[in-house]
Amino acid sequence: MHWCITTGGRVVASSAHRQRVGAEVRRIREDLGLSGVQVAEALGWSQSKVSRIETARFAVSVWELAALLDYYAVPEEVRAELLAVTADDSGVDGAWIVRAAGPPRRQREVAAVESRVVRIRQYQAMLIPGQLQTFDYARAIARAGGFANPDEIAVRRRRRQELLEAPDAPSYVAVLDERALTRWPGAQDVLLGQVDHLVQRSKLPAVTLRVLPQGGDAAAMVMAPFTTYEFREGTSPTVVFLETQTADLYLSAAHDVAAYDGLFERLLSESLDPAESVKYLKSLARKTRGKVNRKGKDGNGSGLE
Repeated sequence: MHWCITTGGRVVASSAHRQRVGAEVRRIREDLGLSGVQVAEALGWSQSKVSRIETARFAVSVWELAALLDYYAVPEEVRAELLAVTADDSGVDGAWIVRAAGPPRRQREVAAVESRVVRIRQYQAMLIPGQLQTFDYARAIARAGGFANPDEIAVRRRRRQELLEAPDAPSYVAVLDERALTRWPGAQDVLLGQVDHLVQRSKLPAVTLRVLPQGGDAAAMVMAPFTTYEFREGTSPTVVFLETQTADLYLSAAHDVAAYDGLFERLLSESLDPAESVKYLKSLARKTRGKVNRKGKDGNGSGLE
């Protein structure tokens, strides 16, 4: 337990959670080369408020911290952990919605902070997960989503993928719905490159890729894609993250996490095993390559469907 003196001279307890969050946001700010004055001006705060948050002399709310992390554009994994810790410290009941900051949060990067994650489990229905996207696919998705600076988004996405290539990479398990490979906003040659890339990423020691085929009796019906983050820090709760176009939903209550864990296990039971998933992807690549070659012979160099 730490103690601090408020501006009014009153002695209050400052939790270890608050100390930890304050130290982390200060490190992020310094890594970005920003001063406390710059941050305060950008958010319409006083410089002393930024300082009090960083030194744990101020009990930051979930929504104030969300604004700060939006401005710093931290990766979703880190955002999920710090917001969960703050929610727990603030007595928030395990579920909260944060308005997404739009493209800026997705366009910038904070290096070397995702090492906190020990396991990531992700289900995607209509898109290739970010950790598995090629540059061209990420750019096409950004354009289709109406985001500005799609090239920059793709560059940052590629840099974040280095996480799974590191010797101490977290375990990453992805269930990819077959629909993500059949409804696609772009050229067939870009899809071909993406499918080949999935095969290559599946060879990484940290990556387990499972394809969920269409049809058949469903053991699990999923209303929205989701990601579960488990952290190395023992005091950080497991967080389920659901992202939409305009807002993010975070769940950390034990019963919510258990429900999504059970849902993910049922998705795994319906999915092709890793070897079968790779066979499926290679077969899809052959078919897509044939389409690309036929279009080339017909003089249609765009590859558009």
